[in-house]
Amino acid sequence: MTDADWALALDTVRRARLSSFHCAVASLNPDGSPHVTPIGSVLLDTRSHTGLYIDVFNVHLARNVTADPRITILAVDSGPIRWGRALVRGHFDRTPGVQLTSTVGPSRRAAPDEAERFRAIVGPLARLRGGRTMWSDLTRVRDLAVSSVRPIRLGTMTSR
Repeated sequence: MTDADWALALDTVRRARLSSFHCAVASLNPDGSPHVTPIGSVLLDTRSHTGLYIDVFNVHLARNVTADPRITILAVDSGPIRWGRALVRGHFDRTPGVQLTSTVGPSRRAAPDEAERFRAIVGPLARLRGGRTMWSDLTRVRDLAVSSVRPIRLGTMTSR
């Protein structure tokens, strides 16, 4: 993976978090069938091809990655202005999404700076009733090791 690939991943995951509030994480069920979980807390490290996610509410995903730590993260910038502009122009100025092939580590205690980094992202939303329900427990995380970044291709819409 190149530094340009990683820069694309950082930018696209950030845009996906702003427009969709989540990324989709695909894992394998014990029977080999796919399982997709929305995760709003994918945080990538700017200096290395790693990241983490807050390990809350994800009982099914936790069970799956304990048995098989391979996942694919789909991050899509679903902003209506970006998509509307692309539909009018006939192309996207930059890829609307990426797939990150990753391996997940075991659940571990979150470092204070990791929880604070996520709190800074959600900002005042964390003070709302739903925000308190979703983000009051930021004590567990799982590390991500990203092995590849693949831009989403939508035919001629993304050929530039």
